[in-house]
Amino acid sequence: MTTEQIDMPPLRPLGIFERFMVARSQQGVYHKVGVTAFYSSDRKATTKENLKPAIYSALALVISKHANLSITPAGIDSSESYFARLPYVNLDELVAFTEIENILDGEGRHRPALDHFLEREHSRPWDLRAPLPLWRLHILQQPGGDASRFVLCYMFHHAIGDTKSALVFHQALEEALNTTDGGTETSSMVSSPDLPLIPPLDAFVDTTREVDGGSAPEEAGAVWTGAEQFLPVRTRFRSLRFGGDESTEFLRLCKAHGVSLTAAIQAMLVTALFEKLPSEYTALRTDCPISLREWLPAPVSALSMGILVDTFLETHQRPNLSHGGKQGSFAWVDDAQTTKKRIDRAVRERRGDGLLEKLSHVKDVEAWTMAKMGQPRTTSLELSNVGRLPSLAENNRSARIHGLVFSQSAGAVSGAIKVSCVTGKDGRISLGFTWQEGVVEDGFMDEFLDEFLSIFDGDLIFFQQMHNGP
Repeated sequence: MTTEQIDMPPLRPLGIFERFMVARSQQGVYHKVGVTAFYSSDRKATTKENLKPAIYSALALVISKHANLSITPAGIDSSESYFARLPYVNLDELVAFTEIENILDGEGRHRPALDHFLEREHSRPWDLRAPLPLWRLHILQQPGGDASRFVLCYMFHHAIGDTKSALVFHQALEEALNTTDGGTETSSMVSSPDLPLIPPLDAFVDTTREVDGGSAPEEAGAVWTGAEQFLPVRTRFRSLRFGGDESTEFLRLCKAHGVSLTAAIQAMLVTALFEKLPSEYTALRTDCPISLREWLPAPVSALSMGILVDTFLETHQRPNLSHGGKQGSFAWVDDAQTTKKRIDRAVRERRGDGLLEKLSHVKDVEAWTMAKMGQPRTTSLELSNVGRLPSLAENNRSARIHGLVFSQSAGAVSGAIKVSCVTGKDGRISLGFTWQEGVVEDGFMDEFLDEFLSIFDGDLIFFQQMHNGP
C-alpha cells in the first residue's frame, strides 16, 4: 500500500526546507538523523516482557501531543507536495527490540557495538511511498533477562524536525515512561491526534532578503574539502564519549578562554585537520547550524517539532608560524575566539547566513543536486552542537536518561566530515563523526581523531596543572 491508496487528510504544503529534505532523500543524497539515549530503570520488576508495553504506552502519550509523529509527505513527485495525517500509527511497524552483545559496554571513550549499529542504520534509505511516519525507534538490549538498562535510538527524517526536535522527543518519552503504567498488554495501534502542524520556517523568514555566500572565496586548490561529490552514499560513523569529570573540566577551560563549547570544539577540529593535511592546503571552510526557535513567535515554542535552523560559514586559514601563528598548548584559542564572535553576531542578528533564503531560489532540487555531482564540496567540516537535554525533577522517577549520542548520515552534497555534538544528562560530552565512504579514507580519519584527542587531552591536562597545581 502507498500513500496514494489510503485516505489521509492534508495538513499543509511542505515548506522550503521540508521539500528540500524530501527531494534529497529521494535521490539518496542524505538519509536520516539519530539521537540515542542510554536509559536505566529503577522498577524492580523490569523485564524484557514488560518493557515493550511500557514503551508502547509511553509512545502513545508522546504521539498524542506531537503532530509530527503521525504525518507523512504526499504528492512528492508534484510541485504541490504536502504533509498528510495518517489515520493511525502502528507501533509494530516503527519500533524494534534488538539484542546486541556489548551494546551497554564501551572501550573507554568508544562504543564499537553502538557505532556499528548506527553506521548501518544511517546507510538505510527511507521508503517515502509507504504510508508510515518518518521516524523509527530501536531499543537495544544486552542478551539476557535484565531490562533495567537499555539503549534507545530515535532515528528520524529531517523533513519532520531538526535535532532540537529529537531532544523534545526524548524529553517527552522519558517523562511519559515515568507517568504511564504499561501493564502487560498495550495496543500497538495509536490513533493520530487532531493537532495542527506549526508553520514552516518560511512563514517567519523573509526569503526575498539578499544574502551572500557567508565566506570569502579562496584560490582554487587552497581549501581542503575531501573527494568530489558523488553517489551512492555509504555512511561511516564513529563516536567519542568523554567522561563526566573531563567534560566538566573542559567546560571550565572554555570559560577561562572566553569561548563556547561549540567554538572550542570547532577550533580544535580545525587545528587537528591542519596537522594531518598536506601543507598545500592553506584553508578549511566550516559550516555550523544555529537554532532559531527561541526567536520565533507563537505557535513555535521550545517544545515544537520542526526545522527551525539556519547555518553560518567560516573560513579558517592555516596558522603561519613565521607571522605570529601559535603552536603548542591552546594553539586553537585564537580561532575559537573568532568563531565565538561569529556566534555572538548570529545571536544578535537572530539569523545565520540565510540558508533558507538560498534554497528558496532552487526550483528543481534534483537538477540542482545532480549538477553538483563530480564537483568540489563547499565545506570541509560541519559541526552541529545541539546542546544539552534538560533534566526532569528527580522525584519518583523510575526511568532515567543518562548519556546521549547524536549521529547522522553522510551526505553526497555536504562537508567532507560531519561532527555531531550533544551533552547528556550525565554531563558527558559526546561527539559523533560521520563521513562518506570514499570521500575521506578510514586511515586518515583514524589519524585525525588521534590528533584531535591528543590536542584535547594535552590542553586539558595543562589547564588542570595551571589551575590545580601538579
